[in-house]
Amino acid sequence: MISPACCARSPRAFVLFLCLLAPVTARAQPVTPQRETTVQALYEQATSEMDAGRYERACPRLEEVVRLAPDALGAKLTLGECYEGWGKLASAWSQYVLVEGEATKVGDLDRQMKAASKSAALKPKLATLTIEVPASVRSVPGLTITRDGLPVREAQWSVPLPLDVGRHEIVVSGRGYKTRKQQIEIAADGHRVAVPVPPLESLTSAGPSPERPWQRPAAIVAIGLGGAGLAAGAVLGGLAIARNQESNDGHCSAQDRCDPAGLDLRRQAVGLGNGSTVALITGGLLAAGGAVLFVTAPSQAQRDERVQSRGARWRAEIALLPGSVAVQGVW
Repeated sequence: MISPACCARSPRAFVLFLCLLAPVTARAQPVTPQRETTVQALYEQATSEMDAGRYERACPRLEEVVRLAPDALGAKLTLGECYEGWGKLASAWSQYVLVEGEATKVGDLDRQMKAASKSAALKPKLATLTIEVPASVRSVPGLTITRDGLPVREAQWSVPLPLDVGRHEIVVSGRGYKTRKQQIEIAADGHRVAVPVPPLESLTSAGPSPERPWQRPAAIVAIGLGGAGLAAGAVLGGLAIARNQESNDGHCSAQDRCDPAGLDLRRQAVGLGNGSTVALITGGLLAAGGAVLFVTAPSQAQRDERVQSRGARWRAEIALLPGSVAVQGVW
């Protein structure tokens, strides 16, 4: 077995790749020639890109090297250095801590000391995110919280966890409750962000009624107009009947033969009858529509609830602290 000490970073030394693939624990799986060739090519390309400052290309290649050669402490340490050069300090710190622990287990003192030194230097610079979960949310059945797709389990709640600078998404869900999503921005290294999770909204809850302050006054106006229309229709209908009866009183025969006065009275009766029909239909529609608007209009208590609900949306408070920024908010 090749000694781990030979694995010092040197992107063009072939012996390096042999060291990367050398097993450091008794449980390591044999390395096939094909995998060895792949890891060698990836590592060489990654370190060349690191030398050129192209960390965004180098780090994914090193991640693949670590996946293919999980016992390669040298590759893991180099990956930490890549993250650090890329500005992902939290990822770099966690990688150094990982290497420190694994190097301690296998007795690799050099790497253990190097990783410990690097992690200690980064720790004061790390940004953190604290997810506060109140008791009312903890009791939600099937409660699940994720950050950037990774589960945030109960042991991590209320704990400041290191996080890389940039935008992160928190998703909170539970059985029978609406899922909440929130974008959190970590503006700079060293910032400390706290996010309390608000109560989730039940899927079976109708929720506050929509705010429609115009609805009740409009309903009253519609009912009034509808009533006036019905009254007008009744009056016009009565006049139509009266004109028709007047035409029959000596002006029109039983066979509907009318003199000029009778014909005029009949025409008036028809016109009044048509007007009555229109007024009754229009008034009925207005009255019915007004009644519906009145019944479905939110009450004052419901409007107050709506206002309180809107006040519970996300808001943030920012406090400037020495060397950091504290952000606290709710959805």
